[in-house]
Amino acid sequence: MGENLVRNGGFEADWWEESSHRCVIFHTDGRVEETERENIFTPPGWTIWFRHGLPVEHDPNNPVGWAQPEVREAWITGDPVRVHSGQKALLFFTFFRIHDGGLFQQVAVEPGTRLRLTAWAHAWSNHDQGPHPDDPRWSEGEGVGYNHFYAVEGTPGLDSNAQNFTFWVGIDPTGGTDPYAETVVWGKGAHIYNAHRPVPPVEATARANRVTVFLRSRALWPFKHNDAYWDDVVLQAVAPAPWIRMTFEPSEPVVQEAVRVTVTSNVAYEDVGLQVTGPSGEVPVSSVEVGAPPDGHAWGWTFVPTETGTYHAVFTAGGDAQRPVEADVEVRLAGPVWGLPREQYARTYVLLPPGAGKEWVQAILDSGAWERYRWTIGGSADDAGIGALEDKTVIAVNPEAWSDDLEAFFRQYYPRTRYLPIRVATPEALRRRLEEM
Repeated sequence: MGENLVRNGGFEADWWEESSHRCVIFHTDGRVEETERENIFTPPGWTIWFRHGLPVEHDPNNPVGWAQPEVREAWITGDPVRVHSGQKALLFFTFFRIHDGGLFQQVAVEPGTRLRLTAWAHAWSNHDQGPHPDDPRWSEGEGVGYNHFYAVEGTPGLDSNAQNFTFWVGIDPTGGTDPYAETVVWGKGAHIYNAHRPVPPVEATARANRVTVFLRSRALWPFKHNDAYWDDVVLQAVAPAPWIRMTFEPSEPVVQEAVRVTVTSNVAYEDVGLQVTGPSGEVPVSSVEVGAPPDGHAWGWTFVPTETGTYHAVFTAGGDAQRPVEADVEVRLAGPVWGLPREQYARTYVLLPPGAGKEWVQAILDSGAWERYRWTIGGSADDAGIGALEDKTVIAVNPEAWSDDLEAFFRQYYPRTRYLPIRVATPEALRRRLEEM
């Protein structure tokens, strides 16, 4: 965990630093009003927000509706129970009225940062018609009373009084300031009474160069004392949980179809490799470049399966000391397969470069290589490499004449092919070279 990114998270700063009464009102008719209220003492670094107006969906008989709160400092000298640490906490309350509101603060961050928001809070929820009116240690609700009560929202068996107060913390990773926006990520709610307890935390990943943190309390019933206390708000960058994935493309390969294996992770592994084992043993692989995700790293390889069955791929790191991920892929025949060899045989292909004329073909014939070995002669690199043969050799004449790296081409697309380059200036030099082979 790093530093606290929130300003004045413990509400210890003196109100006179900003002398602010600012607040944002979210009216139930959809209007948003930025204004000031004299009985709202907004702590430095923060903005107060609240919902205002009718209707009250859960209580249609409420004639007042969602009401404006009062906000002020809560000093330890007034009541130590109301402060979690330091000298002060924040009191956000309504009197004989309900509320839905809290505070927000925008915080500058690097996009992509994983963030965790925590806070401490509790309520004093006291009804003037209850068994202990105005008792600062008593909150309404079966099982609440004088207890230091905590229950996650949705806990079965709670009566309506115990559900009066709910606390949440939230993060808008886009930096918006509307607590009701769909972009806000909220943690679980909690009913907390009579003593500070941690509100369920929330995590989110920043999608802009600033995020907004929200504190929220909601009181459902117009009790005489609907007091919410907040303290020790902390926003920290957290290291994301390590993850790693291996994928195959295509996911259902067939024999003689190049398979790309991509490994992605948010861990920067070093000295990596890939081991692929097929039904008949180890399979050659060739590394390829792949695009990395925004929040991680990526490595890629290709291999060409030459038979059906299960192929097992193992990603290694640290010089084979680690095996972070491994997976299987099934290789099948693509329906009727045309072109598979009737039986295995050795094939050598003399690959002539682009632009080579018939004099180069004649040089090969004059060398006697065709009569001795029945080597194949041609000018197609794909023809030279294709085929499910275990013994394939390509004699590449003047490979620099090709626009691409010919050796890399065979390594990527036909990795089981033996590659032999020959560099000669004339057809006669080629004839002499082949006679020596």
